[in-house]
Amino acid sequence: MRERCGVIAVRSYGGRDVGRMLVEGLKSLQHRGQESWGVWSPEGFAFRRSGLVSHSLEVYLATVPNGIKSGIGHVRYSTVGGEGYIQPVEVGGKLALAHNGTIANYKQLAKSLGLRGPAAGSDSIVAGHLLIRLVEGSGGDWVAALARFSRMVSGSFCLAMALPDGTLMAARDPIGFRPLCIGIDESDDTYVVASESCALDALGARMLRDLRPGELVVLSDGGVENHRFSEPLGKGVCSFEYVYFAHPSSVIDGVSVYEVRKRLGRLMAGRLHAEADVVVPIPESARPAALGLSEASGIPMEEALVKDRYLQKGRMRGFVEPDHAVRAEVARWIVPVKRAIEGKRVVLVDDSVVRGVTARIVIESVRRAGARSVVLVSTFPPILHPCMMGMDFPDREELIAHRAAVAAAARGGTLLEEIAREIGADSVLFSTPEDVAKAIGKKESELCFSCVTGDYGAMMDLPLGIPRKEFKGV
Repeated sequence: MRERCGVIAVRSYGGRDVGRMLVEGLKSLQHRGQESWGVWSPEGFAFRRSGLVSHSLEVYLATVPNGIKSGIGHVRYSTVGGEGYIQPVEVGGKLALAHNGTIANYKQLAKSLGLRGPAAGSDSIVAGHLLIRLVEGSGGDWVAALARFSRMVSGSFCLAMALPDGTLMAARDPIGFRPLCIGIDESDDTYVVASESCALDALGARMLRDLRPGELVVLSDGGVENHRFSEPLGKGVCSFEYVYFAHPSSVIDGVSVYEVRKRLGRLMAGRLHAEADVVVPIPESARPAALGLSEASGIPMEEALVKDRYLQKGRMRGFVEPDHAVRAEVARWIVPVKRAIEGKRVVLVDDSVVRGVTARIVIESVRRAGARSVVLVSTFPPILHPCMMGMDFPDREELIAHRAAVAAAARGGTLLEEIAREIGADSVLFSTPEDVAKAIGKKESELCFSCVTGDYGAMMDLPLGIPRKEFKGV
């Protein structure tokens, strides 16, 4: 199970109906998951559907009862097991759970819990069963249960949870791999916990703060409480969140995603030595970086690639599509503006090059539009290794950088030459972990670059570390 999702929890203490808020919050988190979505309320309402929120929004609005005062929601990416695993999941009638992250050792945990069949087929469902077992073993103490949970699981988790009595809870793992924040709409005393601050903005809620790594927030009849179930370990914040996955308007751990991307563009300008006439972002995530590169280099930027907004696939994100053919379809609806490209030396800016599908198709279209030359600039370093913390590129053979490294060794060339050859660019330029850390304003040691370096040692040494046997063949 590989997941990269968005979660939300909303509770109103002022009598507000939050049914509409939940779905509006999920719409603002749609970039984190496009395969399915769901809402669960302790007041007896559950709704789960495949596809985008917009596909079944009318059905939801016609179904959701009036007067819901609390609930949790989830948008999902990279499903395994079909509709039976759409979240939020209900576990034993005692807990509903929405999970962003990956529990790498869930199969071992399922075996130790005696789970079989569908109950053992999802890391999120297994996590729910484990939590219930630990809570019951600790006399109902959720802080103690999460403390033990965080020492038993290997991977990453941000959890939005709901109990039958109406209590909502949210927890962020001790390393803080994934973002999670809390805000309030003071007009009616309504609290919102969400994967990103863009959801708070969409709901008119004021951001209070990010949840700290190892923190539990409880929204109960008694009010709002926060508890520390683990000291923050702070060794593995996902660097890819800032460069690609998060919404540009979001703020993660006090850092503006938009500003990170723009600073990366400026840093890349200092390393760009190719002659160029125009800078062109590959939509959507690369726009701030392209602007930064243009400003720093003096090369004008043109919005010369346009997503067809009238076609479903043109509105979606290629990386979060699980199927190769669908990712290619998304890329083909990125249409070049010939007048802005023809006869020019083009610098294409992309947030990352993972499998190379989008880059190759876009470069082909830019050349057909008459570009004299094409240089591709990626603001994330070459991804050479699997991610076990929630990113959907576990197979090395899917990664263009890995394939290029093998080809370079066989031919005696360089990694960058082989990547350029495979995607059809004249040359390519990638950022480095140092560039990304500098743009974020953190030390490299405070960020996870395991997918770049292949160094999982730090992760294995942490309580949430990956078991070494999970890395056979990596």
